[in-house]
Amino acid sequence: MYWFPSQEEHEQYVQRIGNLVLLSSSKNSQAQNYDFETKKQKYFTTKAGICNFALTTQVLTEKEWTPEVIERRQKTLIDKLKEVWRLQ
Repeated sequence: MYWFPSQEEHEQYVQRIGNLVLLSSSKNSQAQNYDFETKKQKYFTTKAGICNFALTTQVLTEKEWTPEVIERRQKTLIDKLKEVWRLQ
């Protein structure tokens, strides 16, 4: 479930890297505006099992999708990008 107290806060987080996941184009259109649990089922499961993208499957461990989760994921992903791109 999304836990944003206001539309403004939702808009603040919606396009942040911590809120985004890698998906195939077919998966991207399947879940639309469903609740978090439904999105996890539609986005991250396939006939063969779980989604191929390791960073995307990390979302499966989350019970809720809150600003705190997005912030934590944002930091983790940015730190990883800095490491890989040697930006530190």
